[in-house]
Amino acid sequence: MKIQDLPIVEQLEHAISVVQEGVTVCEADEQLYKEAIFALEQANRTEEAIALALRARKSFPQLRYFELWEALMLPVLYDTEEQIDHYRARYSAGLAELISGYNLDSGDRRAALDAIGRHLNFYLGYQGHDDRKLQEQYARFVHAVMAANYPEWVKPLEMPALRPGEKIRVGFISAHFRDHSVAKLFSGWLRELDRRDFEPFVYHNGQTVDAVTEDIRHITGHFRHMPGVLEPMCQAVAEDNLHVAVFLDVRHRRMMMMSGLRLAPVQCVAWAHPITSGSPTLDYYLSGDLMEPEDAQDHYSERLIRLPGLGVCYPKPIIPRPLLRKSRADFGLGEDRIVYLCCQSIFKYLPQHDDLFVRIAKRIPEAQFVFLALNEAVAKDFMTRLRRAFEAQGLEATDHCVILPLLGKFDYWNLNLVADVFLDSLEWSGGVTTLEAIACGLAPVTLPGRYMRGRHTYGILTQLGVTDTVAHDKDEYVEIAVRLGANRDWRTDVISRMKSNHARLYSDTKCVRALEDFFRSVVVG
Repeated sequence: MKIQDLPIVEQLEHAISVVQEGVTVCEADEQLYKEAIFALEQANRTEEAIALALRARKSFPQLRYFELWEALMLPVLYDTEEQIDHYRARYSAGLAELISGYNLDSGDRRAALDAIGRHLNFYLGYQGHDDRKLQEQYARFVHAVMAANYPEWVKPLEMPALRPGEKIRVGFISAHFRDHSVAKLFSGWLRELDRRDFEPFVYHNGQTVDAVTEDIRHITGHFRHMPGVLEPMCQAVAEDNLHVAVFLDVRHRRMMMMSGLRLAPVQCVAWAHPITSGSPTLDYYLSGDLMEPEDAQDHYSERLIRLPGLGVCYPKPIIPRPLLRKSRADFGLGEDRIVYLCCQSIFKYLPQHDDLFVRIAKRIPEAQFVFLALNEAVAKDFMTRLRRAFEAQGLEATDHCVILPLLGKFDYWNLNLVADVFLDSLEWSGGVTTLEAIACGLAPVTLPGRYMRGRHTYGILTQLGVTDTVAHDKDEYVEIAVRLGANRDWRTDVISRMKSNHARLYSDTKCVRALEDFFRSVVVG
């Protein structure tokens, strides 16, 4: 049995025992190190993972990705706010040292290419800070590595002449053209783009295909599925002679590598991963006006394009209510409780905001908060953190908090239907989750943050035209959450007004028309 086939806790113990035996009994095996480090990292045993990565780095000095992994590793979940500061400082120092240690004019260029091809700065943005400087540092390094390996693909490109009657060629690039938040957010662009003036090209680099993939394949005349490859994908994009390339996200290793190249005269990135890419070869950041603060341009290396509303044409989810028959008991929830759904990815929850749940529970004794965790190990760490926060106020976390495993689509929607209130996470807000919660008839409580990634739900409620549940500070967040839980009439009224305004929120094509105008402006002036 492969390690990946085991539950996460067993994966961890099995991986550790195997790598220890491998190192002790026989010649060290690179794959054993990789699997053990990954298992430790995913189980939030960060210091052990770092130590093992350092050991692998010494055992395999020619494999530079162990060096990169060790230098830039971050926890899945933080225990304290001070821990965030510690790991951020460690990351910053590690990145600077890492970059200075490469000589891309020598044999390092292939080792560096291998290293960046195995790494993704996924968890950095979840610390709640301004990441522009660090993103730029890493993206410039990626660009330098790509330029050293593919000099033919970093040269400036002239805009292809647009002959009379010819359409503007726009390429949409992602590894997530499947049942994934990226496809959910941006398929509307493809569906609604005016075919009289535009010719869309789709490049799917991910391994997985499903019904969503097939739907996207059918709505575009040019669909290329090239899973797991870099050079053939880059060659395909270059040969299609695009006017504009749009990376729907760069939260995938190969997407980050490709975004360090110049494959079209104009290159953009969309907001699926809502922080700046930092890349010198991405010219524009396509965002939504309602989610951006006034000083938003300062947060991006790209030129910010504020499309109307949310910037996406998101269709209303079809919730098959007759099929969703699970009760609260099926999820371990009480029928007589006020259920607050806290369904964001667990790494969005920062320790300095745990007090919100405690303060609500003190006011609503029957409050029950339900979370979703990546695995049992992370769930255990999160419950330890919650228990500490609740005990400080004389409460027991297990009386109020339920942590479930990740759920399939129907079970997840079913959970929305049996909940009473949707609590948004601070610093990194819900996006697709909020849009689905509203479709399920939940009212979200939100506190907009300083950066766009913490303002999705605020933008959604603003476009919806119902902002009763938008807080201005943490005190008001608690007040709104308490009132929604305790006052059924007010909760029903808010939800009713939201339902009446669904047409304002879903399938909004104004942003697509603005996107078309933007494409025209950068191609023909």
